[in-house]
Amino acid sequence: MTVRKSENLLRGDRTPAYVSRETGAAELQISADTWDQWVKEGRLPPPCDGFPNGAPRWRWEDVDRKLSGRVEAAGTANVADYLKGVQFIAKKKGSGRAAA
Repeated sequence: MTVRKSENLLRGDRTPAYVSRETGAAELQISADTWDQWVKEGRLPPPCDGFPNGAPRWRWEDVDRKLSGRVEAAGTANVADYLKGVQFIAKKKGSGRAAA
């Protein structure tokens, strides 16, 4: 027998680290349609990579940072962006060398 999910699966007072549009909208006390509009306008960040298209999730820390106007402190850059930069530099340095 399949057990139906409860409407409120959240435990305690904590917002989850990753939220669906419905959970994020409820946390901000806006509609899911308003959430979608704010994402489209850039008021909210785009969904995180790594989740399927049919189940997008937003990192709540990024949502909070975007809405509060805070910027990342020096030294806390996104690891994926850092690695892209390292790969770009490595390719650029290696482009003028002959293969060994």
